[in-house]
Amino acid sequence: MTLDIQVVFPQEAIRLNRIRFTPASPLGLPRALDVIGQDFRSVDEVLINDAASPDVIVLSQTRLIAQLPDFLQKSLDVRSVAVLSRKLTITNRSYLRFRISDSPGAVRGILRLVQLFLKVLLQTPGTDIWDRKAGGGALKNIGETFGADQGADVISDFVISVDSTSRQIVAVQGREVRIPRDERLLAAKVLSVGYDKNLGALLAAVEITSQAGRAATANLEL
Repeated sequence: MTLDIQVVFPQEAIRLNRIRFTPASPLGLPRALDVIGQDFRSVDEVLINDAASPDVIVLSQTRLIAQLPDFLQKSLDVRSVAVLSRKLTITNRSYLRFRISDSPGAVRGILRLVQLFLKVLLQTPGTDIWDRKAGGGALKNIGETFGADQGADVISDFVISVDSTSRQIVAVQGREVRIPRDERLLAAKVLSVGYDKNLGALLAAVEITSQAGRAATANLEL
C-alpha cells in the first residue's frame, strides 16, 4: 500500500470573544491586539489578515496580546483574526493549512481521505500527464473578474466540482481493494458556499464522509 506524506494540517481555531487595539505607546512600540477568547492554553499561532503575528504573549488562559505584522502597523486595517491551537482536529472550527512539516510523516485514516479529496478538488483537469481528465477544477474561476450578477455561477461551478471530485475518487478507489474503509470515500456534501464580493473569494464548507462512517468538515477560502 502506498503512503501519503501529510501536507494538510487541520488546526482548531479557538473561539474569540473580544478583540481591540492596545493603546498607542509614546515610546513608539509596535501596535498590537488585545484578544479575549475561550482557551489559550495551547496557542500555536495568531493570524492577522492571514499573516502570522511576529510576537504573541499569552497573558492568561483567556487573554493574549498579538503584535500586528509590519504591513499593518500604519494602516491598522485589521479584517480578520484567527488564533490557532496546536490541536489537530477536523471539525467545523478547523483551519486547514497546506505545508510540509520539519519532520514529514505519513498520513492515515480520515485525514488522508480529506487530503486526497482536497488534492483532487483543487487540481485543474489537463495538468496530470497520466490522466488528463483528473481533477475537480475548483480553482478554474479563481483570480478572474466577475460582475455582481455572476456570483451564483461561481457557486454553481464549485458545487459541480465537488460532485465531480466525489465521482472520480469513488471510481478510482473502487479498483483498489486494499484501501481501508476509513480512507475510502462514501460521500461528500457541500454544507455551505458563498461568494464574498469584498474579498473576491469563495467561502465554502464541505463535509467528507468515509465508508467507516466518520465525517470531517473542510472549510475553504478560495
